[in-house]
Amino acid sequence: MLTLEKNCENIVNTIEENSPANEEQPDRPEHGKAERIISPLIFILSFLFIRFVIFNVTGIISSLIYIAVITLSIMYMKHKNYVFSGFNKALAVVLYMFSLVFSITDNSFIKFLDGVFLFGAGAYFVFSVCAERKDIDRFLPFAMKDSMFRCPFAEFKAQSAILSDTVKDSDTGTNIKRTLLGLLLAVPVTVIVASLLMSADSGMERMLSGIFEEFLSRDIWTWIIQLCIAVPCSFYLFGMLYSNVYRRKISDLTDAECDGKLRSKRVLNNLVFYSGATPVLLLYVMFFISQAGYFLSAFMGRLPEGFSYAEYARKGFFELCWIVVINLFIMMIMNLHSTHSGEEKTSALKIYNVIFCIFTLILIATSLSKMVMYIDAYGLTVMRVYTTWFMVLCTFIFITVLVKQFKADMHMSKVIAVGFTVMFAVLCFSRAESLIVKYNHNTGKVTMANVSDSGITFMSDDGVLTAVKEGLLTSEEGYDINEFKHRRHMTDNLNISTLLLEDIYYSN
Repeated sequence: MLTLEKNCENIVNTIEENSPANEEQPDRPEHGKAERIISPLIFILSFLFIRFVIFNVTGIISSLIYIAVITLSIMYMKHKNYVFSGFNKALAVVLYMFSLVFSITDNSFIKFLDGVFLFGAGAYFVFSVCAERKDIDRFLPFAMKDSMFRCPFAEFKAQSAILSDTVKDSDTGTNIKRTLLGLLLAVPVTVIVASLLMSADSGMERMLSGIFEEFLSRDIWTWIIQLCIAVPCSFYLFGMLYSNVYRRKISDLTDAECDGKLRSKRVLNNLVFYSGATPVLLLYVMFFISQAGYFLSAFMGRLPEGFSYAEYARKGFFELCWIVVINLFIMMIMNLHSTHSGEEKTSALKIYNVIFCIFTLILIATSLSKMVMYIDAYGLTVMRVYTTWFMVLCTFIFITVLVKQFKADMHMSKVIAVGFTVMFAVLCFSRAESLIVKYNHNTGKVTMANVSDSGITFMSDDGVLTAVKEGLLTSEEGYDINEFKHRRHMTDNLNISTLLLEDIYYSN
């Protein structure tokens, strides 16, 4: 009898343990009124971003969207009682400043680069505020990786989970479900009635046919595609904010953790890299000796025999790109995987880094000299400006790496990040095409006689506007270029350059 009672008790306990009430509930995200308010706002901004930034390069609208996203993020973090350090405030100013780039230039390439910059800097801004950073992270690449990938995807489903909970807990959600069910049931009946009405009356047929054609039009499906893309974009942006604010699934990124990750990659003896790098350095020495006259010609301001200005400068640029890439790759591998590197860096490794930096800087200086010769002979173009800017940036980076070999406590990530931001600001806010047209006109490289061969007609409205002001193009010619370009590329004209160009045309 006791055995029977014990068996019955075990069965009851088993049933209770496996009952739905005792099943482990999924981890639901914590949320309140702030999350319920910010969630739809983020979706709306995500849709506007997809429509007016990804699908259509604009100006003022794009600036307003970025400003709205930054402001909403700041308000949300303040609501969650996060304190903004001086560094956080400075980074917010930088984000607001670069948001204006879309409004002041018509250059699509600069807008694209600016969008990429704002994406990375914006993600790091949220990360730095919630991680209570008071300066740029010493291990910035790890912090950027966490802010752009680890944090957003850690809570990628949080927005949908919060929406689901909100709908379940409200009468509105129940009514929405009932409405959708009713509409679904009405579809077959509506189709049958519509077909009968179209057969009975020609006017009704024309009306319904017009509605059907409008539904199948390109504009409707473009909206639908944009809405579909906006959903994961909204999940990403909300996940970024939510994961940083609540920090449920992410841990603080510490210097010790980053240092440990780097130490785990140091697996090869330094001698392996010294042996591999030495032949490359010897080749560089032989190359510089054999080409001494070729390279020194740039500093002396004369062309070597058998070269035109175009061939001389173009050849130097490709040499620069390859050597910069190779040297950076070699230095990264050596310093990342050598057994004794980082704080334990040997004198030999420092010497190899110094030699690679010096060789690269010599070639950059030579290439810059050749580019100056080329510009002096033929004037400026967009590609020459971008190339020169890139070479100056490489110079700054390699000089920073060189100084780091003698000053181990230098915050290299901070120096490079600040220097790059300043240089990128110069590129974005200088409206390079406008400066190009002014320089070429003032130096006599471009006149009304050769304006058609100057490349101005292929520039954005930054250059076209300046060409009109300088008298190289008439307002009608400038407006025609503007109309063709914006109509062909389906871009809006909401930026200062385009608006001023149109104002000049209509004023005349």
